[in-house]
Amino acid sequence: MAYLPKSTVEENIKVRIRKQRFGKLHRDYEAYFGIDPFERKPVRISRKTKDDMMAAIRDFYQRHSAGGDAAVRLNALQALDAKNALDLLASAGISVTLYDVANAYVKAKEERRPSSEGDKKVAEAYEEYYDAKNEGADKDKTNATTGKWARSLGDRTLASISAKEIADYLDAGYADKKPKTYNSHLLYIKTFLNWCCKEEREYLAKNPIRSMKFKPEPWEEPDYMKPDDVEKLFRLLEAHKADRPELLAYAIVSFFCGCRAVEILRMASDPDAAKIDLDGATIRIAKAKGFQQGKRPRAFHIHPTALAWMKSFDFHKALEDISNDTQKEIYHAARLKGIPVFQNCGRHTFITYHVAAYGDPAKTTAMVGTSEKMRADNYCGLASKADGEAYFAIMPTE
Repeated sequence: MAYLPKSTVEENIKVRIRKQRFGKLHRDYEAYFGIDPFERKPVRISRKTKDDMMAAIRDFYQRHSAGGDAAVRLNALQALDAKNALDLLASAGISVTLYDVANAYVKAKEERRPSSEGDKKVAEAYEEYYDAKNEGADKDKTNATTGKWARSLGDRTLASISAKEIADYLDAGYADKKPKTYNSHLLYIKTFLNWCCKEEREYLAKNPIRSMKFKPEPWEEPDYMKPDDVEKLFRLLEAHKADRPELLAYAIVSFFCGCRAVEILRMASDPDAAKIDLDGATIRIAKAKGFQQGKRPRAFHIHPTALAWMKSFDFHKALEDISNDTQKEIYHAARLKGIPVFQNCGRHTFITYHVAAYGDPAKTTAMVGTSEKMRADNYCGLASKADGEAYFAIMPTE
Protein backbone atom coordinates (compact mmCIF):
# COMPACT_ATOMS: atom_id res chain seq x y z
CA MET A 1 0.00 0.00 0.00
CA ALA A 2 1.48 3.35 -1.10
CA TYR A 3 -0.08 5.50 1.61
CA LEU A 4 0.05 4.82 5.35
CA PRO A 5 -3.12 4.32 7.41
CA LYS A 6 -4.68 7.54 8.72
CA SER A 7 -4.07 6.56 12.37
CA THR A 8 -0.38 5.94 11.68
CA VAL A 9 0.01 9.36 10.08
CA GLU A 10 -1.72 11.07 13.04
CA GLU A 11 0.41 9.20 15.61
CA ASN A 12 3.64 10.19 13.87
CA ILE A 13 3.09 13.94 13.48
CA LYS A 14 6.44 15.65 14.01
CA VAL A 15 7.04 19.04 15.55
CA ARG A 16 9.76 21.06 13.87
CA ILE A 17 11.20 24.06 15.68
CA ARG A 18 13.21 26.50 13.60
CA LYS A 19 15.04 29.62 14.64
CA GLN A 20 14.06 32.73 12.72
CA ARG A 21 15.66 36.16 12.55
CA PHE A 22 16.51 37.86 15.84
CA GLY A 23 16.42 34.51 17.61
CA LYS A 24 12.64 34.05 17.41
CA LEU A 25 11.55 30.40 17.36
CA HIS A 26 9.03 29.10 14.81
CA ARG A 27 7.02 25.88 15.34
CA ASP A 28 5.67 23.72 12.44
CA TYR A 29 3.74 20.46 12.44
CA GLU A 30 4.72 17.96 9.79
CA ALA A 31 3.08 14.70 8.68
CA TYR A 32 4.40 11.94 6.47
CA PHE A 33 1.77 10.14 4.36
CA GLY A 34 3.87 7.61 2.50
CA ILE A 35 4.91 7.30 -1.18
CA ASP A 36 3.02 8.81 -4.15
CA PRO A 37 2.40 5.73 -6.34
CA PHE A 38 2.55 7.81 -9.55
CA GLU A 39 5.77 9.77 -9.07
CA ARG A 40 7.30 7.43 -6.44
CA LYS A 41 8.13 10.37 -4.20
CA PRO A 42 7.50 10.84 -0.43
CA VAL A 43 4.44 12.92 0.43
CA ARG A 44 4.75 15.34 3.37
CA ILE A 45 2.75 18.38 4.41
CA SER A 46 3.26 20.94 7.15
CA ARG A 47 0.93 23.29 9.01
CA LYS A 48 1.42 26.01 11.59
CA THR A 49 -0.91 24.51 14.22
CA LYS A 50 -1.81 20.99 15.23
CA ASP A 51 -5.50 21.66 14.59
CA ASP A 52 -4.72 22.71 11.02
CA MET A 53 -2.63 19.58 10.60
CA MET A 54 -5.40 17.28 11.83
CA ALA A 55 -7.87 18.97 9.47
CA ALA A 56 -5.46 18.52 6.54
CA ILE A 57 -5.06 14.82 7.35
CA ARG A 58 -8.85 14.33 7.47
CA ASP A 59 -9.24 16.10 4.13
CA PHE A 60 -6.51 13.96 2.55
CA TYR A 61 -8.09 10.65 3.60
CA GLN A 62 -11.62 11.80 2.69
CA ARG A 63 -10.45 12.49 -0.84
CA HIS A 64 -8.51 9.23 -0.91
CA SER A 65 -11.57 7.33 0.23
CA ALA A 66 -13.73 8.95 -2.49
CA GLY A 67 -11.35 8.82 -5.42
CA GLY A 68 -8.35 6.65 -4.60
CA ASP A 69 -4.69 7.46 -5.08
CA ALA A 70 -5.37 9.86 -7.99
CA ALA A 71 -7.83 12.01 -6.03
CA VAL A 72 -5.32 13.08 -3.39
CA ARG A 73 -3.07 14.60 -6.03
CA LEU A 74 -5.64 17.42 -6.43
CA ASN A 75 -5.89 20.37 -4.08
CA ALA A 76 -9.27 21.41 -2.75
CA LEU A 77 -10.05 23.83 -5.59
CA GLN A 78 -9.02 21.33 -8.25
CA ALA A 79 -11.14 18.65 -6.67
CA LEU A 80 -14.15 20.99 -6.56
CA ASP A 81 -13.60 21.97 -10.19
CA ALA A 82 -13.47 18.30 -11.21
CA LYS A 83 -16.67 17.56 -9.29
CA ASN A 84 -18.48 20.49 -10.93
CA ALA A 85 -17.31 19.35 -14.37
CA LEU A 86 -18.54 15.80 -13.78
CA ASP A 87 -21.88 17.10 -12.46
CA LEU A 88 -22.27 19.26 -15.60
CA LEU A 89 -21.57 16.32 -17.89
CA ALA A 90 -24.01 14.13 -15.98
CA SER A 91 -26.77 16.77 -16.14
CA ALA A 92 -26.28 16.97 -19.93
CA GLY A 93 -26.52 13.19 -20.24
CA ILE A 94 -22.94 12.90 -21.51
CA SER A 95 -21.06 9.85 -20.32
CA VAL A 96 -17.36 10.62 -20.86
CA THR A 97 -14.34 11.09 -18.61
CA LEU A 98 -12.68 14.40 -17.86
CA TYR A 99 -9.69 13.09 -19.78
CA ASP A 100 -11.90 12.61 -22.85
CA VAL A 101 -13.18 16.16 -22.53
CA ALA A 102 -9.70 17.66 -22.10
CA ASN A 103 -8.33 15.62 -25.00
CA ALA A 104 -11.12 16.75 -27.33
CA TYR A 105 -10.56 20.38 -26.31
CA VAL A 106 -6.82 20.19 -26.98
CA LYS A 107 -7.39 18.61 -30.41
CA ALA A 108 -9.92 21.27 -31.37
CA LYS A 109 -7.49 23.96 -30.25
CA GLU A 110 -4.74 22.43 -32.36
CA GLU A 111 -6.99 22.31 -35.42
CA ARG A 112 -7.78 26.03 -35.04
CA ARG A 113 -4.25 27.08 -34.15
CA PRO A 114 -3.14 28.39 -37.57
CA SER A 115 -6.12 30.71 -37.91
CA SER A 116 -6.50 31.74 -34.30
CA GLU A 117 -2.87 32.78 -34.17
CA GLY A 118 -3.27 34.88 -37.29
CA ASP A 119 -1.24 32.74 -39.73
CA LYS A 120 -3.96 33.39 -42.32
CA LYS A 121 -2.70 35.50 -45.18
CA VAL A 122 -4.43 38.84 -45.69
CA ALA A 123 -4.89 38.11 -49.39
CA GLU A 124 -6.51 34.72 -48.69
CA ALA A 125 -8.89 36.12 -46.09
CA TYR A 126 -9.82 39.06 -48.31
CA GLU A 127 -10.55 36.81 -51.29
CA GLU A 128 -12.92 34.73 -49.15
CA TYR A 129 -14.57 37.90 -47.78
CA TYR A 130 -14.95 39.46 -51.23
CA ASP A 131 -16.31 36.32 -52.90
CA ALA A 132 -19.05 36.05 -50.26
CA LYS A 133 -20.42 39.49 -51.14
CA ASN A 134 -23.30 40.00 -53.55
CA GLU A 135 -22.62 41.82 -56.80
CA GLY A 136 -23.33 45.52 -56.61
CA ALA A 137 -22.13 48.88 -55.42
CA ASP A 138 -21.02 47.60 -52.01
CA LYS A 139 -18.86 44.91 -53.59
CA ASP A 140 -17.29 47.48 -55.90
CA LYS A 141 -16.66 49.80 -52.95
CA THR A 142 -15.11 46.94 -50.98
CA ASN A 143 -12.70 46.28 -53.84
CA ALA A 144 -11.78 49.98 -54.09
CA THR A 145 -11.13 50.33 -50.35
CA THR A 146 -10.32 47.11 -48.49
CA GLY A 147 -9.15 45.41 -51.69
CA LYS A 148 -6.72 48.21 -52.46
CA TRP A 149 -5.30 48.01 -48.93
CA ALA A 150 -5.06 44.20 -48.99
CA ARG A 151 -3.22 44.23 -52.32
CA SER A 152 -0.67 46.68 -50.91
CA LEU A 153 0.37 44.11 -48.27
CA GLY A 154 1.53 41.39 -50.63
CA ASP A 155 2.09 38.07 -48.83
CA ARG A 156 1.66 39.39 -45.27
CA THR A 157 -0.29 37.54 -42.57
CA LEU A 158 -3.14 39.10 -40.62
CA ALA A 159 -1.27 38.75 -37.33
CA SER A 160 1.63 40.80 -38.66
CA ILE A 161 -0.54 43.86 -39.30
CA SER A 162 -0.45 46.60 -36.66
CA ALA A 163 -2.80 49.49 -35.99
CA LYS A 164 0.10 51.90 -36.51
CA GLU A 165 0.79 50.80 -40.06
CA ILE A 166 -2.91 50.90 -40.99
CA ALA A 167 -3.05 54.44 -39.61
CA ASP A 168 0.06 55.31 -41.63
CA TYR A 169 -1.51 53.79 -44.76
CA LEU A 170 -4.67 55.88 -44.33
CA ASP A 171 -2.72 59.06 -43.58
CA ALA A 172 -0.44 58.59 -46.59
CA GLY A 173 -3.29 58.00 -49.01
CA TYR A 174 -6.23 59.95 -47.64
CA ALA A 175 -5.13 62.55 -45.06
CA ASP A 176 -5.43 65.29 -47.68
CA LYS A 177 -8.82 64.03 -48.92
CA LYS A 178 -12.19 64.91 -47.50
CA PRO A 179 -12.84 63.36 -44.05
CA LYS A 180 -15.69 61.38 -45.60
CA THR A 181 -13.24 59.67 -47.98
CA TYR A 182 -10.78 58.89 -45.17
CA ASN A 183 -13.59 57.53 -42.98
CA SER A 184 -14.96 55.41 -45.80
CA HIS A 185 -11.64 53.59 -46.24
CA LEU A 186 -11.26 53.19 -42.48
CA LEU A 187 -14.80 51.82 -42.14
CA TYR A 188 -14.40 49.23 -44.90
CA ILE A 189 -11.04 47.99 -43.59
CA LYS A 190 -12.36 47.87 -40.03
CA THR A 191 -15.45 45.91 -41.16
CA PHE A 192 -13.24 43.36 -42.93
CA LEU A 193 -11.03 42.89 -39.85
CA ASN A 194 -14.13 42.48 -37.65
CA TRP A 195 -15.23 39.73 -40.05
CA CYS A 196 -11.84 38.05 -39.59
CA CYS A 197 -12.39 38.02 -35.80
CA LYS A 198 -15.77 36.26 -35.92
CA GLU A 199 -15.93 33.06 -33.86
CA GLU A 200 -16.70 30.91 -36.88
CA ARG A 201 -13.37 31.98 -38.43
CA GLU A 202 -10.98 33.29 -35.75
CA TYR A 203 -8.48 34.43 -38.36
CA LEU A 204 -7.58 37.12 -35.82
CA ALA A 205 -7.87 37.15 -32.04
CA LYS A 206 -8.87 40.82 -32.08
CA ASN A 207 -9.23 43.69 -34.52
CA PRO A 208 -6.09 45.87 -34.25
CA ILE A 209 -8.03 49.00 -35.29
CA ARG A 210 -11.21 48.34 -33.32
CA SER A 211 -10.73 51.62 -31.39
CA MET A 212 -9.37 53.76 -34.24
CA LYS A 213 -11.42 56.95 -34.44
CA PHE A 214 -13.15 58.38 -37.46
CA LYS A 215 -12.48 61.97 -38.47
CA PRO A 216 -15.22 64.55 -37.79
CA GLU A 217 -17.18 65.25 -40.97
CA PRO A 218 -18.31 68.87 -41.40
CA TRP A 219 -21.77 69.19 -42.92
CA GLU A 220 -21.80 69.92 -46.64
CA GLU A 221 -24.56 70.61 -49.11
CA PRO A 222 -25.24 67.28 -50.86
CA ASP A 223 -24.54 67.13 -54.60
CA TYR A 224 -27.33 66.95 -57.15
CA MET A 225 -27.54 67.74 -60.84
CA LYS A 226 -29.22 70.77 -62.36
CA PRO A 227 -32.31 70.12 -64.52
CA ASP A 228 -30.52 71.41 -67.64
CA ASP A 229 -27.66 68.95 -67.15
CA VAL A 230 -30.07 66.05 -66.59
CA GLU A 231 -31.90 66.94 -69.80
CA LYS A 232 -28.58 67.01 -71.71
CA LEU A 233 -27.78 63.56 -70.36
CA PHE A 234 -31.16 62.13 -71.36
CA ARG A 235 -30.96 63.64 -74.84
CA LEU A 236 -27.55 61.99 -75.22
CA LEU A 237 -28.83 58.61 -74.07
CA GLU A 238 -32.01 58.98 -76.14
CA ALA A 239 -29.87 59.46 -79.25
CA HIS A 240 -28.29 56.05 -78.59
CA LYS A 241 -31.39 54.12 -77.53
CA ALA A 242 -31.31 52.12 -80.76
CA ASP A 243 -27.76 50.80 -80.29
CA ARG A 244 -27.35 51.08 -76.48
CA PRO A 245 -30.89 51.00 -75.02
CA GLU A 246 -29.68 49.61 -71.66
CA LEU A 247 -27.98 52.96 -70.91
CA LEU A 248 -31.31 54.79 -71.15
CA ALA A 249 -33.14 52.06 -69.20
CA TYR A 250 -30.63 52.37 -66.35
CA ALA A 251 -30.91 56.17 -66.29
CA ILE A 252 -34.72 56.08 -66.15
CA VAL A 253 -34.96 53.87 -63.04
CA SER A 254 -32.13 55.83 -61.43
CA PHE A 255 -33.10 59.45 -62.23
CA PHE A 256 -36.89 59.12 -62.33
CA CYS A 257 -37.56 56.24 -59.88
CA GLY A 258 -34.75 56.79 -57.38
CA CYS A 259 -33.62 53.15 -57.36
CA ARG A 260 -30.23 52.21 -55.94
CA ALA A 261 -27.46 50.85 -58.17
CA VAL A 262 -27.56 47.44 -56.50
CA GLU A 263 -31.35 47.27 -56.98
CA ILE A 264 -31.05 48.11 -60.68
CA LEU A 265 -28.48 45.36 -61.20
CA ARG A 266 -30.80 42.86 -59.50
CA MET A 267 -33.68 43.94 -61.75
CA ALA A 268 -31.54 43.05 -64.76
CA SER A 269 -30.28 39.68 -63.56
CA ASP A 270 -33.04 38.35 -61.30
CA PRO A 271 -36.68 38.25 -62.50
CA ASP A 272 -37.83 37.96 -58.89
CA ALA A 273 -35.97 41.09 -57.75
CA ALA A 274 -38.56 43.58 -59.03
CA LYS A 275 -41.83 43.76 -60.95
CA ILE A 276 -42.30 46.77 -63.23
CA ASP A 277 -45.87 46.91 -64.52
CA LEU A 278 -46.16 49.54 -67.25
CA ASP A 279 -49.89 48.99 -67.77
CA GLY A 280 -50.61 49.39 -64.07
CA ALA A 281 -47.91 52.05 -63.68
CA THR A 282 -46.44 50.41 -60.58
CA ILE A 283 -43.07 49.14 -59.41
CA ARG A 284 -42.52 46.63 -56.63
CA ILE A 285 -38.92 46.24 -55.43
CA ALA A 286 -38.93 42.77 -53.86
CA LYS A 287 -35.19 42.54 -53.28
CA ALA A 288 -34.24 45.97 -52.03
CA LYS A 289 -30.93 46.82 -50.39
CA GLY A 290 -30.72 44.72 -47.22
CA PHE A 291 -33.32 42.13 -48.20
CA GLN A 292 -30.92 39.36 -47.09
CA GLN A 293 -31.14 40.84 -43.59
CA GLY A 294 -34.94 40.98 -43.65
CA LYS A 295 -35.55 44.37 -45.32
CA ARG A 296 -39.12 44.40 -46.58
CA PRO A 297 -40.12 45.03 -50.23
CA ARG A 298 -41.47 48.42 -51.26
CA ALA A 299 -43.93 49.41 -53.97
CA PHE A 300 -44.89 52.73 -55.53
CA HIS A 301 -46.62 54.29 -58.53
CA ILE A 302 -44.35 55.05 -61.46
CA HIS A 303 -44.01 58.80 -61.94
CA PRO A 304 -45.58 59.99 -65.22
CA THR A 305 -42.21 61.21 -66.49
CA ALA A 306 -40.59 57.82 -65.84
CA LEU A 307 -43.57 56.04 -67.43
CA ALA A 308 -43.34 58.17 -70.57
CA TRP A 309 -39.67 57.34 -70.97
CA MET A 310 -40.26 53.62 -70.34
CA LYS A 311 -42.96 53.51 -73.01
CA SER A 312 -40.81 55.31 -75.56
CA PHE A 313 -38.86 52.11 -76.40
CA ASP A 314 -38.63 48.42 -75.48
CA PHE A 315 -37.80 49.13 -71.85
CA HIS A 316 -38.09 45.59 -70.44
CA LYS A 317 -35.74 44.14 -73.06
CA ALA A 318 -33.25 46.94 -72.50
CA LEU A 319 -33.38 46.39 -68.74
CA GLU A 320 -32.17 42.80 -69.21
CA ASP A 321 -28.97 44.03 -70.91
CA ILE A 322 -27.82 46.14 -67.96
CA SER A 323 -24.46 44.99 -66.55
CA ASN A 324 -22.00 45.94 -63.83
CA ASP A 325 -20.39 48.38 -66.27
CA THR A 326 -23.54 50.21 -67.38
CA GLN A 327 -23.38 52.98 -64.78
CA LYS A 328 -19.68 53.60 -65.54
CA GLU A 329 -20.44 53.78 -69.26
CA ILE A 330 -23.16 56.39 -68.66
CA TYR A 331 -20.78 58.50 -66.56
CA HIS A 332 -18.03 58.17 -69.15
CA ALA A 333 -20.33 59.24 -72.00
CA ALA A 334 -21.59 62.19 -69.94
CA ARG A 335 -18.11 63.45 -69.07
CA LEU A 336 -17.02 63.29 -72.70
CA LYS A 337 -19.82 65.79 -73.41
CA GLY A 338 -18.97 67.97 -70.41
CA ILE A 339 -22.04 66.90 -68.40
CA PRO A 340 -21.18 66.90 -64.66
CA VAL A 341 -22.01 63.56 -63.03
CA PHE A 342 -20.97 61.89 -59.78
CA GLN A 343 -21.42 58.57 -58.02
CA ASN A 344 -25.13 57.76 -57.44
CA CYS A 345 -26.14 61.10 -58.92
CA GLY A 346 -29.40 59.70 -60.33
CA ARG A 347 -30.87 58.64 -56.97
CA HIS A 348 -29.63 61.75 -55.16
CA THR A 349 -31.02 64.06 -57.85
CA PHE A 350 -34.39 62.29 -57.94
CA ILE A 351 -34.90 62.55 -54.17
CA THR A 352 -33.92 66.23 -54.13
CA TYR A 353 -36.33 67.25 -56.89
CA HIS A 354 -39.19 64.97 -55.81
CA VAL A 355 -39.23 66.65 -52.39
CA ALA A 356 -38.93 70.07 -54.02
CA ALA A 357 -41.68 69.49 -56.61
CA TYR A 358 -44.31 67.77 -54.46
CA GLY A 359 -43.55 68.79 -50.88
CA ASP A 360 -44.38 65.34 -49.52
CA PRO A 361 -41.17 64.01 -47.92
CA ALA A 362 -42.91 60.95 -46.47
CA LYS A 363 -44.03 59.86 -49.95
CA THR A 364 -40.53 60.38 -51.33
CA THR A 365 -39.04 58.34 -48.48
CA ALA A 366 -41.46 55.47 -49.13
CA MET A 367 -40.66 55.44 -52.84
CA VAL A 368 -36.88 55.28 -52.50
CA GLY A 369 -36.68 53.16 -49.34
CA THR A 370 -34.49 55.51 -47.34
CA SER A 371 -34.92 56.48 -43.70
CA GLU A 372 -36.68 59.67 -42.72
CA LYS A 373 -33.54 60.86 -40.95
CA MET A 374 -31.40 60.26 -44.05
CA ARG A 375 -33.89 62.14 -46.18
CA ALA A 376 -34.11 65.05 -43.74
CA ASP A 377 -30.33 65.28 -43.29
CA ASN A 378 -29.50 65.23 -46.98
CA TYR A 379 -32.31 66.23 -49.28
CA CYS A 380 -34.84 68.58 -47.68
CA GLY A 381 -34.95 72.19 -48.90
CA LEU A 382 -32.07 71.92 -51.38
CA ALA A 383 -33.98 72.90 -54.53
CA SER A 384 -36.92 75.13 -55.38
CA LYS A 385 -40.36 73.97 -56.45
CA ALA A 386 -39.75 75.49 -59.88
CA ASP A 387 -36.56 73.45 -60.29
CA GLY A 388 -38.43 70.32 -59.23
CA GLU A 389 -41.17 70.95 -61.79
CA ALA A 390 -38.56 71.63 -64.51
CA TYR A 391 -36.85 68.36 -63.66
CA PHE A 392 -40.00 66.25 -64.06
CA ALA A 393 -40.85 68.09 -67.29
CA ILE A 394 -37.94 66.33 -69.03
CA MET A 395 -39.89 64.14 -71.44
CA PRO A 396 -38.91 61.94 -74.40
CA THR A 397 -38.92 63.66 -77.80
CA GLU A 398 -40.74 60.78 -79.49
